[in-house]
Amino acid sequence: YSFFAKSNLIAQAKGLRKFSINQNSNRQDIYVLLMLSGSNFHLYIESLLALGLKKRGHKITFIMDHNMLPIHELKKIGNEENWDSQAETDFIFATKFLNAIGLTYISIEEFLKDRELSVYDEKYNSILEATLLKQYKVGVISKDLPFLDKKTELIKTAIMISDEIGKKLVEIKPDSVIMSHGIYSTWGPLFNVLNGNNIPTLVHSRGKKMHSQVFNWNKTGDSWDVSDEWVKVKDKPLNSTELNTINEYLESRISHKDDVFVYNFGKETSNKETIDFLNLDDNKPIYTLFTNVLWDAASAHREIAFNNPVEWVIETIEWFNKHPEKQLIVKIHPAEIVIGTNMPFYEIIINRITPEKNVRIIKPDAKVNSWSIYAISTVGIVHTTTAGMEMPLINKPCMVVSQTHYREKGFTIDINSKEEYFTTLANFDESSIDYDKNRDLALRYSYLLFIRYQIPVSYTHLRA
Repeated sequence: YSFFAKSNLIAQAKGLRKFSINQNSNRQDIYVLLMLSGSNFHLYIESLLALGLKKRGHKITFIMDHNMLPIHELKKIGNEENWDSQAETDFIFATKFLNAIGLTYISIEEFLKDRELSVYDEKYNSILEATLLKQYKVGVISKDLPFLDKKTELIKTAIMISDEIGKKLVEIKPDSVIMSHGIYSTWGPLFNVLNGNNIPTLVHSRGKKMHSQVFNWNKTGDSWDVSDEWVKVKDKPLNSTELNTINEYLESRISHKDDVFVYNFGKETSNKETIDFLNLDDNKPIYTLFTNVLWDAASAHREIAFNNPVEWVIETIEWFNKHPEKQLIVKIHPAEIVIGTNMPFYEIIINRITPEKNVRIIKPDAKVNSWSIYAISTVGIVHTTTAGMEMPLINKPCMVVSQTHYREKGFTIDINSKEEYFTTLANFDESSIDYDKNRDLALRYSYLLFIRYQIPVSYTHLRA
């Protein structure tokens, strides 16, 4: 944002005070953890939540990073020389915005004043690794990554700071805490501390649909866990209005016109056009494997049947190389182009194995629509990608090899081991699938996840 744009937003923010709301007689002490003062999106979402709660009579306190966190999601590798100056600029804007709205804040430095940081605890090693994956945008941490030792120490320090914030909040005993994501070195340790001490924690994240947010009590934002509500609605058929609503949205997913990110670059094509384009044999079964971005939190550390996604993909190709009577499509996730990666799956595959003529690799920038691929597939194979819950919607079964939110919801083939995986590939029987049941359950789950779970927040998007 330019200086003019930020000044304009601060001026507009003053007007947000001018509304009334019924007060709650049960006054609560609530902390809002704006750990990234440079994230304007988080600032606006959390300010609106806080302002509404304040109007209800609750005590609201923001905790913000001035520049105490030595590394976080906005301190990107390759831009180190600007980290300090950018952190100062971000903090100044955030404090001016909160002052304009009339919300109280304290910096992390002030909040932790006179406290000693604990020694790094190895129980946070998974958070350390996940943060490194995101920082470097890779799927595997190798020793030849530039400045790895230095970045590792910075992340360890950030983890200790986050952990200490959680410990002090436990001592304060607030009624509830609001934060974003709940993952990585920025939020993960303090989320774990709060959750372990039964402090009610509301975690918010951006939804898949444009202008939407998702909210969870005591669950991290990357989990997309709607299991508790699913138990209540899984046996309840959708009414005509609900069916029209979810079908209209699902139609939009072919082009992603109503979503934050566009992951389908091509138009939907007929089965014949798709098969001809990929030079496949329509007389042989087609298995389609959909990858994820290796470093993304939605896919990292979720393995069940395999040790990691790379092993899964390579061993799957090896198996199909030996089974020419079956065909395999490996569709690499277009998110590698949209959000970026420093470990492209296509290069990993080509450097490790030569696919036989019954195997097709679709690069992430290819203009091939996923729904066209669904249509020609005999069965899908997924790690955690949304394709696993979309394929049953059009009567296509899907195998799930890892932990994802839609696993064990009744409409997927849930794989628990490598042995079971290859046995299923060898002996898959279409006649064993209850397509109607799978479609109905997937449709109900889609309505819950896409329509009910993702809350519209279009008022945070200012227009002239």
